[in-house]
This record gives sequence, C-alpha cells and structure tokens, in this order.
Amino acid sequence: MKKISFSNIYNYDCIDGMKSISKNKIDLVITDPPFAIDFKAKKANYNRKSSRVIEGYNEILPENYSQFSYDWISEANRI
Repeated sequence: MKKISFSNIYNYDCIDGMKSISKNKIDLVITDPPFAIDFKAKKANYNRKSSRVIEGYNEILPENYSQFSYDWISEANRI
C-alpha cells in the first residue's frame, strides 16, 4: 500500500490503512466500530438494506471480534 498523505480521505480497511501511518503521527482517532454484536434491536431501526451498505463492507463475526478489536486498538495506539 502506498504511503498515506494527510488532508485526504481514504477508503481502506482500518487496520491496513493505519499500518501505513508512521508511529506517533495522529493526535486523535474517532471510531465507530460495531459495538452492538448480538444486540437484539429491531432490524428496521438501522435501515440495513444492501443498497445502503458500502461496497466491500465485511461484517466481523462474533468469534473474531476480540482479535479484530485488539488489532485496530493496537494500531490506533501506535499511530
């Protein structure tokens, strides 16, 4: 992956994108990870139709969620 230039918007996997940022370069990380695994709300509340989901979006499986969280939090801390 090419080096990230600042003041641009990139659509990368969050972990892969952060790996291309040098250590201690970021002052603030704002996240919106899928906190509500196994949340029992009405599906209609989220308007989760396939036409409203970005191409390439991958749901994190519950059995992979802990490792996924550890990986992105570690990269956020590094940068």
